[in-house]
Amino acid sequence: MKLARVLPVLLVALMLGTVSCRKAESAATDTAAQGAPKYHCPMHPTYTSDRPGDCPICNMSLVPIGGGDHSAPSIAGRVSVVVSPEKRQTIGLTLSPVERRALSDTVRAVGVVEHDETRFARIAPRFGGWVRKVQVNYTGQPVKQGDPLFTVYSPDLFTAENDYALALQSRRIASNAAAGLPDPSTLAEAARRRLELLEVGDDELRRLEEGGKPTDEIQMRSPLSGHVIAKNVVEGQAFQPGDVLYEIADLSRLWVRAAVHESDLPRVRIGQKGRVLFPNLGGKQFESSVTFIYPHINPQTRRAEVRLELDNPEHVLRPEMWANVELEVSIGEVLSVPASAVIDTGTRFIAFVDGEKDHLEPREVTIGARGEEYWEVTGGLKEGERVVTRALFLIDSESQLKSVVTGMGGASEHQH
Repeated sequence: MKLARVLPVLLVALMLGTVSCRKAESAATDTAAQGAPKYHCPMHPTYTSDRPGDCPICNMSLVPIGGGDHSAPSIAGRVSVVVSPEKRQTIGLTLSPVERRALSDTVRAVGVVEHDETRFARIAPRFGGWVRKVQVNYTGQPVKQGDPLFTVYSPDLFTAENDYALALQSRRIASNAAAGLPDPSTLAEAARRRLELLEVGDDELRRLEEGGKPTDEIQMRSPLSGHVIAKNVVEGQAFQPGDVLYEIADLSRLWVRAAVHESDLPRVRIGQKGRVLFPNLGGKQFESSVTFIYPHINPQTRRAEVRLELDNPEHVLRPEMWANVELEVSIGEVLSVPASAVIDTGTRFIAFVDGEKDHLEPREVTIGARGEEYWEVTGGLKEGERVVTRALFLIDSESQLKSVVTGMGGASEHQH
């Protein structure tokens, strides 16, 4: 009777113990499975394996998923990638050292040729009169210094010449000043000074001093060599003191006024070497330097202007021609990398550094001055390290893809 009661209890206890053992064994198996590392191909993330080896698709070495120091992201959104020497040769990957170099940059601007303001003259007589004869008849006509431009008749000028001639004659007659009369030498000097203020030429003064008589016409001559850029006179025309009758400019030396962007202005200095290129002259270029920096900035274009000067002995250049200006900027010897080694994401700069065991590590770097081929590095890289310069975007794409796959793998394991 007692045995019949105890037997069902023992049977139930035996069944419960069997179930508990099976659950413990299953939990241990799941724990072991979760702790086992998984591997995948960096180039084909969909292929996974329980053991290390090579990818059957591209023969690239498999890397751990979600484990290992090299799969941990160096910077957000990118992780290190492993590229074997064979694969590096296949994709044409090249490396360049991080080293100190003498860098230079070029500031580019657009310029316009204009007259040299120091070689410009206006013919504006200081007396009134009438134009008698015009020798230079059209705008653009070349002239040389001293060439006759036109003749004029001026009553004021004729009176001044007559006074000078009389004073010279009195000085020749009287050796000493007569009692009660002004000194003839003083009168002559005053009359000559009056003619000089009226800009009478030396030739005309010399003629009067040699005993010549005043004439009712005077010859006006060019004060410099160049060409006529404005002609406001015809024969028989009356003019007042100060009227501009001619404008003459010298073409043997010209200015180039170049517009430099406001951000480039701090790098421009007086005396800085530069080149002026003329695309409409077959790319002809002239060596020059900055001679002046204008003190104002155009509020509409946000550009400042600088001036360069060019010799033009053959008159090949003409005012208002367009030109491209290149100014050389010396940065100095600084730590630098090739510009092709840096990816500009818009918010940061990234380079891939060659590491141990064929790993390429993404690194955020700080960029300083930028040259034509090399950029200054102020942070993130050390001298002697090597960075990827060719096949960089392929490596960057792989790094970003691996970062996404790694994140998805970690998330799925956590959810499981």
